[in-house]
Amino acid sequence: MAEFFKMPQASPTMESGTLNAWRKAEGDALASQDVVAEVETDKAAMDVEVFEAGFLLKILAQAGEDVPAGRPIAIIGKSKDEDISALLAEFAAMKGGAAQAAPAAAQAAPAAAQAAPAAPVVVAEQPPKATANPGVVPPAPPAPATVSTPGGYVGPTWRGKPLHHGLEEIGGSFTPAKTRRAVRSSPLARKIAEDLGVPLDRVAGSGPNGRVLRADVEAAAQAPAPQAAQAAAPARANELVRNSKMRKVIASRLKESYLDAPTFFLTANFDCDALVAFRTTLNQQASAKGVKVSFNDLTLLAVARALAEVPECNAAWGDESITRFGSVDLGVAVALEDGLITPIIRGADKLSLLQLAAQTKSLVERARARKLQPEEYTGATFSVSNLGMMGIEHFTAILNPPAAGILAVGALQQEPVVKDGALAVGWRMRVTMTCDHRVIDGALGARFLAALRQLIERPLLLVV
Repeated sequence: MAEFFKMPQASPTMESGTLNAWRKAEGDALASQDVVAEVETDKAAMDVEVFEAGFLLKILAQAGEDVPAGRPIAIIGKSKDEDISALLAEFAAMKGGAAQAAPAAAQAAPAAAQAAPAAPVVVAEQPPKATANPGVVPPAPPAPATVSTPGGYVGPTWRGKPLHHGLEEIGGSFTPAKTRRAVRSSPLARKIAEDLGVPLDRVAGSGPNGRVLRADVEAAAQAPAPQAAQAAAPARANELVRNSKMRKVIASRLKESYLDAPTFFLTANFDCDALVAFRTTLNQQASAKGVKVSFNDLTLLAVARALAEVPECNAAWGDESITRFGSVDLGVAVALEDGLITPIIRGADKLSLLQLAAQTKSLVERARARKLQPEEYTGATFSVSNLGMMGIEHFTAILNPPAAGILAVGALQQEPVVKDGALAVGWRMRVTMTCDHRVIDGALGARFLAALRQLIERPLLLVV
């Protein structure tokens, strides 16, 4: 019997998927585990398989179409000549609301165009007011009214003023009004500037605190005018970049995390002289095996081992209880072109350094190729975000739910330090732990960072 083949929900956060391509055509025979399509989810591109043999009778969604999870994308049957008219009618009913709304909108468009006023309308977007509490979402502003002004403006207003307020009407169209910055200047300089027609905001002041003096105005009046080509250079146009599925999920989940979890931050500065020397020696010995260990690999293993020593930080909040995870499943933030993803090293504390380095390399490569499976990027018990290789010395990271902690790792760099009472140069690295205060108190977070310091500053402990 023919039935719908639906858009799969590959992960708990997936609301819809983009159908990248069909691998089978209508009428093709299908075997069990045949790949019929490629779908892009919020985190990766994945192959969609069928689990039973049959025939692809009808394709209901085209390549490039965005389809909600659970919505039919095809009809599959046991025989090639099955009657699918009932299923086609049911599918048409599912999309009926949208199909009926489209013609109505198309008919309304010409009427609206005929009724539009001849005078130009300019609508300026009013930015929301800042709030002192970032966790409070400001109320939506009231809808603007519409008025007609003597100057010919017909359109919205804000608190009684036309929204083109601050613009000048020139030749029947609106262009931005000239703005002038406040300029420190002497009364004599202002008088001479007015007489000579020199705008003060274009004069570099040589007086105290940049004050414009008479000599500055006279020099500006004698300076040659800028070249016409430079003055006529067009401004760069605004660019609208459509939000990808990944960017939308990042925005939704991290906003929820930021507003829901009461977080605080703990920063530590580690002495990394021994770590640098250890890595140099290790890579000299491992080069024959074709393996190279990075500082990131060493840091990840140290974090995993520290979580094993302080398991109270390898946890998540729940309304009825706190879950302390039995396995250290370490998330590693990986930057992508349109967002980021956090592949997971399962049981990271049980791995050797070379095993962890190999797994990390494989996960990162497949993450950037969008080839990760959902189980490979969901369910981290703790996460690490390392921007040190980009020259960032210190930053804070937002929690990656459901984990109660995330470590932001800054650059490993040489700094002036005091050793045995004398000034010297040493390798240092700053890390900042973001903690969900419902799970990790200040003393507990400090205990975790102390365990991490021990492993970073004595790296031989990582290989024993």
